[in-house]
Amino acid sequence: MQRVRRSHMKYIYGQQERVLSFEGAIREILQQVGEREIPNELVKLFNNNIYRIIINDMDDDTRKNISRYLDDSIKNELEKLFIKETEEIRNKIMATYLRSDNLHILMSNGCSLYAGSRAINKNEVSGCQKILKESKLENAPELNSILQELTDLKPEAALDRLYEIKMYCENVLKNEKATEEIDGIIKEYKKNFIDEFVLTIDYSKNHLHKLFIKRLMSRSAKLNRVNVFTLNYDLLIEKSAEELGVPINNGFSGFHYRTFMPSMYHQDYHYNISDGKRTYAKSINLFKLHGSLSWKFDDTKRPYGITEIQYDFSQGINYVPECIIYPVQSKKKHSLDLPYSEMFRQFIESVNKTNSTLIIMGYSFGDEHVNDLITNALTNPSLNLVVFSYMDENDHNLSEYQKRLHARCKEDSRITIFYGSTLGDFGCIVRYLIPYADVNEFESIMFDTLRTLKGDSKYESVQ
Repeated sequence: MQRVRRSHMKYIYGQQERVLSFEGAIREILQQVGEREIPNELVKLFNNNIYRIIINDMDDDTRKNISRYLDDSIKNELEKLFIKETEEIRNKIMATYLRSDNLHILMSNGCSLYAGSRAINKNEVSGCQKILKESKLENAPELNSILQELTDLKPEAALDRLYEIKMYCENVLKNEKATEEIDGIIKEYKKNFIDEFVLTIDYSKNHLHKLFIKRLMSRSAKLNRVNVFTLNYDLLIEKSAEELGVPINNGFSGFHYRTFMPSMYHQDYHYNISDGKRTYAKSINLFKLHGSLSWKFDDTKRPYGITEIQYDFSQGINYVPECIIYPVQSKKKHSLDLPYSEMFRQFIESVNKTNSTLIIMGYSFGDEHVNDLITNALTNPSLNLVVFSYMDENDHNLSEYQKRLHARCKEDSRITIFYGSTLGDFGCIVRYLIPYADVNEFESIMFDTLRTLKGDSKYESVQ
């Protein structure tokens, strides 16, 4: 049997550390298959992979080692166990936070991976690296060795250096042809980045986003509209909301000629009822902090100079998107430009409202300018911060900011952190950890009441 990798399902809430472990109950469940002696390594394998087993998304080695013990009845028992053991997270912790007057969500690439988006900082050789390896400057050959050195850098660092080389060719060498050459390399690099990391999304696989939006829409209509802030360029949120019939305020007005107007974030939707009263429709404010695939620069659309186009999900795009903040280390400087600065201003204004909750998921805390916003948010004494971290607290890839945040959550009761590849997984979050905010088995209770009142004794409650 394979060596079991140690995996924690740990969270810190109210300054108290808690660990989920299912080993005792899993041993009892596995004994249902008739085996008296269940190896400890097998129990640990089931324990560490319980969520992946439930959704049937295991690696080949795990599947091979558990196959003789696994059938539908065992899987159903494991799911019941997981639901029971995460009940406090779902019904006490998250249900309370979802009822905050002001709820804000910050999402990043980790939330889109299931649909085909790719993580940027993986170790495999990318097409972007191949472009740099094969590129040569005919009009500035002395810089070719520097270009080759960029192949070992992460995309954000490599793109930064490419811009520096362009400025050097333009302002120091005064070499127009070399500047044009490096500009062409930058455009090819950007296009390949979008093709390789963003356009890989299959928009028909948006079930988790739809479920997430349903969870958000279960909030009481008396509460303020949810603000969703995303660092992603993709349109999974927009497509999912439209398929569900949920209105989205993304800051644009108009139909054929859409123009960015921040005042749209304050627009409400309501229905007229036959008795003359109005009921406000639930909707979502969507802020795309790093831009969007559906945005284009347009100087005729004042004052922000951008428009929104209809995105063709079947064809994608055949141009290099420019109205986005590419993954460069100088993101902080770009975030000061319009329209991004307006988005960040809205973030600051939103999270500083009283009785606010900011839920962060799919984000690795690698962007300095976003981390600054989170730090600013924590100056609000009535803000609660909930972080779903895919990485354990001892992961060597953990950013320095996240390490400091993890240390503070043991001293600051406003900060709640869920750790690891189970509790930090977007699918697990929306399926099992986030409840329907204002639904307490209402339909079941209602039907039981009706059956009881009709005298059907088998539905009466047992005291």
